[in-house]
Amino acid sequence: MKNILISTTRQWNPGDEFIMMGSLNIMKELYGNIINPIIFNRNPDIRGGANFRNSTRNYKFSYKWDKSTFKGKGGLHELFRIGHYDNSWKDDMNISNIDMALFAGSPEWYGKRLKAMYQAIEKGDIPTIFLGLGAGDSIDFAKSDAIVDRVLTMAKVIMTRDKQTEKMLKKYGAIYMPCPALFAAPSNKIVKEVKKIGLIYATHETLKGNNVSKSMHDYIIDLYKELNKMYDVELVCHYIDEIDKAKDEFPDIDINYSYDSKDYIDIYNKFDLVIGGRVHGIGMSASLGIPGIMIKHDSRSSTTDGFLATSINIGTSVNDIVEIIEAKSKNIENESKKLNEHKKETMSKYLEILKERLHD
Repeated sequence: MKNILISTTRQWNPGDEFIMMGSLNIMKELYGNIINPIIFNRNPDIRGGANFRNSTRNYKFSYKWDKSTFKGKGGLHELFRIGHYDNSWKDDMNISNIDMALFAGSPEWYGKRLKAMYQAIEKGDIPTIFLGLGAGDSIDFAKSDAIVDRVLTMAKVIMTRDKQTEKMLKKYGAIYMPCPALFAAPSNKIVKEVKKIGLIYATHETLKGNNVSKSMHDYIIDLYKELNKMYDVELVCHYIDEIDKAKDEFPDIDINYSYDSKDYIDIYNKFDLVIGGRVHGIGMSASLGIPGIMIKHDSRSSTTDGFLATSINIGTSVNDIVEIIEAKSKNIENESKKLNEHKKETMSKYLEILKERLHD
């Protein structure tokens, strides 16, 4: 079996988990069902992003603390976040048991929350691959820890999901490829008729990293209310924080949500067309063979070019969007077939590059 340490944000950002799902499907195509995915969990509940790491948050201390009994233990635990109990990589584990490290997409592929993973990779001289890196900020990247440069230099392969990040990482031999979220679903369908449309919800009133701008939120509220009058629609929420607000704003529309990112394969599979501003909601849909319309609102939006999505801007009129929907409806089967072929061809390209670079 091959132990793969993979960076993700379990129970924090479903988009990250869609990328992880797609990346693991690539690994399964490459190696077969002989991989053990081990997550390095960047969830802020697990790794706060300070310049230092709480010395209790490792395996050895957690084990001793768990066995101890004394009055006030629960209060101390709650106040000081003692121990690391999450089912994920702990910093004092044996890195020699890891066969490969994988950074799977997300704008957060370096930074304080990931420093321990970079240190473990360097310490163990672990073969490393980067898939689907995006939202490259050259100014921020220039300030990154020197260990990031060293690990990128030794990496077996670096693939980016946008041209900007490819350019930023050119000296490391980075290659642009569509985001691995394109492979999040193991199978796909051919859409023959647009009967039900999925509308991806988002709000500015939630945590940084999960939220959108107020202008984006206000725009989709107005747009979705109009589309609800004309089509059979349902909402999709990626975050638990969104449900209360979505229910207040759309009391008569069914809302889809799950704590488990894998359930979004079934959630999105209900639809024949998907509209929204969540990049990897559009990606999951594309993986299923379902065309998407992306509402562009930040630097990550170009990722959906790799999902063959139609892009619109905040402020695009309802009439213009209805025209796009109607045009897609007339050609939906061809668009769906094109997506499925794109997925197949892109997987072949991934495997060709990885086989060449990994040699084993």
